[in-house]
This record gives sequence, C-alpha cells and structure tokens, in this order.
Amino acid sequence: MNELEEILKYLKEKKYRLTKKRNLILYFFLNSEKPLCVREIQDMFLKLNISINKTTIYRELFFLKKEGIIREVKLIDNVMRYEITPENHYHHLVCLNCKKIENVILEGDLDKQEKMILKTKKFKILYHILEFYGVCSKCEKRSFHTKNIS
Repeated sequence: MNELEEILKYLKEKKYRLTKKRNLILYFFLNSEKPLCVREIQDMFLKLNISINKTTIYRELFFLKKEGIIREVKLIDNVMRYEITPENHYHHLVCLNCKKIENVILEGDLDKQEKMILKTKKFKILYHILEFYGVCSKCEKRSFHTKNIS
C-alpha cells in the first residue's frame, strides 16, 4: 500500500469525505519534493483546468493539519508552506539564489540535545524547526562561471 492509499484509508476509517479536491491536494503533497504554499497548490489545480478558491484550499489545509497529515513550514521568506508530516524528522536546505528546497536528515546529537534541555531546563520539546540557508551546487557553479567570465 502506498502512502496516499494509507492516508485515504485512515480518513475513510474516521468517516471523513474523500472529495476529489482533497484527494488531489494530498496527491500534490505526496508528489512534491518541497513544501507547498497556497498559491502553488492553486496553480496546480489551474494546470489541471480545475477551479478552486483559496478558501477551499485553506479549509483543506486546516483539516489536514488538524488530522496530523500535514505540517506547517515557514522559511526565511515568511510564506507559510505545508508538507506531509514526515515519519522521520528532517530539516530543509534552502538555496537563497534559486529558492530550491531540499530535505536533509541529520544524524547526530539533536536527540541528545533535546534530552539535555529536558533535564537541565525542565522543558519538554514537542518539535523544533531547523533550516539551513545557502547556495546549492548549481547556483555555486553558475556564480563561479560568471565571476571567471568578467
């Protein structure tokens, strides 16, 4: 069973309606390599010649977030984006030039740090956000070539 089928099964078991637009929004998220904003979701519907208003999109996003299926991601540009809630926690690499967003899983001491915070500060962390901003390899190469030409 693929991830879409699992999500649809979960929603069906909870007696939620599986509308065409809800299914398409889930499909968009599952087939996107980056978090999506409302405008991008609306554009995806337009490419399929399906009209949808922003209110419907926001309503669906609120519902999917409430059900724990998606999560909010706010990056440096302060645009609210959404993505499927991952099984494994990951962070984002954001290219400041081309705006490419890539997922990255950090191996290491974050769990250890969270345990230390709980122990020393008596603060239970429910989640955290950590994003890395820089320049991707393609933009770095373009920048290098541009510098060498002049």
